[in-house]
Amino acid sequence: MRDAASGLAERPGLAGTPARLLLAFAALVSDTVREAFARRIVWGIYGSSAFVLAFLAFVLEIDIVSGAKATITLFGQEAMSTGSVERLNEFIGYIQGAIAAFLYAVSTFIGVFVCAGLSAAIFEAGRAELLLARPLPRGLILLARYTGSVLMVALNVLLLIGGSYLILGAKSGFWNLAFLWAIPITCFLFSVLMALVLLVAVVAENAAVAMIVTFVAMVFSPILAQNDLAIRLLPSQFARNLWKAGYLVLPKVYELGAMLLTLVRGDEVESWLPVTSSAAFAAAALALAWLLFARRDH
Repeated sequence: MRDAASGLAERPGLAGTPARLLLAFAALVSDTVREAFARRIVWGIYGSSAFVLAFLAFVLEIDIVSGAKATITLFGQEAMSTGSVERLNEFIGYIQGAIAAFLYAVSTFIGVFVCAGLSAAIFEAGRAELLLARPLPRGLILLARYTGSVLMVALNVLLLIGGSYLILGAKSGFWNLAFLWAIPITCFLFSVLMALVLLVAVVAENAAVAMIVTFVAMVFSPILAQNDLAIRLLPSQFARNLWKAGYLVLPKVYELGAMLLTLVRGDEVESWLPVTSSAAFAAAALALAWLLFARRDH
C-alpha cells in the first residue's frame, strides 16, 4: 500500500485530479488482491473451487444412452433415472439446476467467509492510521476494498461455474447455455452481501461480527420469503409490518436462487424484483458505510 497508493497520491501533477484518483483507486484494489495472496485467502477460495470441480469430474457420472435413457450416478450408486425421451431434457435441466443452485450457495458462502477479513483488516492497529494519513478520500479506500474482494470472487465464480459447465456438458452431451446464468447471478449476490459485510465491518470493526450478520441474513432469507404465510399467521399488525419491512429491505438470497433455478430449467422469470430490491440494498449499504467511515475518528 505504501509503495502503490501513497506513491500515486504524492506524484506531482496528479494531486486532486480525476486521473490521480483513478490511479490511486487501481493501486488500492491491487493492494487488496496482494494482501489476499499474502493472507492465503486466495488459496482458500480457489482451492475450494478446485475441490468442487474434481468432485464433479471424478465422482458424478451422467449417462445418456441413445437419447432415450439418462442416469445420474453418485459414489457408484444410481441416484436417478428416466427412460422417456420426452422427460430427458427436463431431467437434465433439473440436474443442472440443482448443481447450479449448489454452486451458487457454495460460491457465495466461501466468498463471504474468506473476504470478510479483508474488509475488517483496514481497522487493524496501525493499518487505519497508515491508510488515512494519505491524501486520499476515505470512501475511495473503502470502495477499493469492496472492489478488490468482488473481483477476486467473480474470477473464482467464472472458473468454478464455467468449469462445471464444461464438465457437465462433456459428461452428458447436453450443452445448456442457460446454466451459465449462474455466473452473473452468483456474482451479483456476492456483491450485494459484500456491501452488507463492509457496512457491518465499518460499524463493528470486526470480521467475525460482519460474517455472523451476513450469514444470519442468508439463513433467514428463505424464512422471510414466506411472506404471504407469515402475514396470515402473525398475531399483530406491528409484527406483520415488521416482517414486511425485513422482507423488502434485506437481500433476496432465496429468491435469487429460485430465479437461477427457473432460468437454468428454461422457464420464464415472473418478476425481477429480487434483483432491483437487492441492488437498492447494496447501494444503500455502501453509501452508509462510506458516510460512517468518512466521519469516524481514528
